[in-house]
Amino acid sequence: MSADLSVRNPNNSPLLMADALLRASGGMVVSLLVAPLTTDSTDAGQVGVNAPNFQQLPLSPATFRKIRVAMQDDQLSQYELLISASAVQQQVSALQLASADALFDTAAGVEINGTQFVIESRSVSEALGQVYLYRLFVREAHAWLQPVL
Repeated sequence: MSADLSVRNPNNSPLLMADALLRASGGMVVSLLVAPLTTDSTDAGQVGVNAPNFQQLPLSPATFRKIRVAMQDDQLSQYELLISASAVQQQVSALQLASADALFDTAAGVEINGTQFVIESRSVSEALGQVYLYRLFVREAHAWLQPVL
């Protein structure tokens, strides 16, 4: 008696397809901003006088688009960033982290074309238990720093 396991055959097809689609739709490089591995041990660094220099971890292929346009002055635009799971997994392995969640939890934001963005939320797309795409909802970082009048 043989079982048909074709629908449960684990392979990298979804991951390869996501990489190809992201490259075909722009395939840009974005940088995840994470705290440096070594801390500033000077007195000024310990009390927070020196601003931390964040590590920029390149992630590619990625696609970036605006998903909500600001219709009023007080409304902020919202953006979507799609990142290949293979790029995220490379950085997880390089930093010897337990998971992609650990990587994103330590991130201060994302730099895209020289502009810094704050990560509002994230989700994953998966097939047969294998993550092939990370979806981040982001807003421009400077918009969060503006005083409310």
